[in-house]
Amino acid sequence: MSDTQQKYFKQIGLSLFVLFLFSACVISITNKLTKDRIAQNQRQHSLKIVTQVMAAEHDNELLNDSITVTAPAFFGTDRPVIVYRARKDNNAVGVVFMPVMAAGYNGTIELAIGIEYDGTLSAVRVNRHRETEGLGDGIDHRKSDWIGNFNGRSLANTPIADWTVKKDGGGLDQLSGATISSRAVINAVKNTLDYYALNRDRLY
Repeated sequence: MSDTQQKYFKQIGLSLFVLFLFSACVISITNKLTKDRIAQNQRQHSLKIVTQVMAAEHDNELLNDSITVTAPAFFGTDRPVIVYRARKDNNAVGVVFMPVMAAGYNGTIELAIGIEYDGTLSAVRVNRHRETEGLGDGIDHRKSDWIGNFNGRSLANTPIADWTVKKDGGGLDQLSGATISSRAVINAVKNTLDYYALNRDRLY
C-alpha cells in the first residue's frame, strides 16, 4: 500500500471516528433531555391523580412525603406500592395508595385509592386498565360515575357482607355487563381499607 493510500485511509478512519463521537454526543444529550421530560410528565401525572383522590385539606407536598410498602396479599402485586401522606399543620389527614392492582377481565387494573385519617375513602381512580370499551371501561371516572360510589365509604359504615356486588348478595352496584371488573375493583378497595386499618399508625 502506497503512502498516499495509507494517508487516505487514515483520513477516512479519522472522519468516521469524529462522526462516531458526534453521533454519540447527540444521542447522549437527546436521551438526557427525553429522560428528564418523561420524568417530569410522570410526576405531573402522578400529582394530578393523587390530588384527585385526596380530598382532605392538606398543606404539604404529597409527592415529597411518601413511603413504599409491600403487601401482595392486600395490593395484588409483589412490587412496592407508594403511600403518599397528606398532612395539615404537621397533623396526618390521609394517605393515597398507588398503584393498587386489581385482576380485571382483560388484565390488570391499576388504582389510586385515597383514604382519610379516620379510614373513610376520599376517592378512588383508575390509572390504567384494559377492560372492554363500552362495558368494563365504565370503571374509569371519565366513562361513568360508578367509581364515585366508593366516596365516603369505610369499614365502619359499610358492613363486610356489603363489600361485594349485589349480584353476589352484597350492597354495591356492578357495572352492567362487567361484573368481573366490578368485583375486582371492589375487592382491591376493600383490601386496601383492611391494610390501612391494620397499619395506620406506622404509615404516618
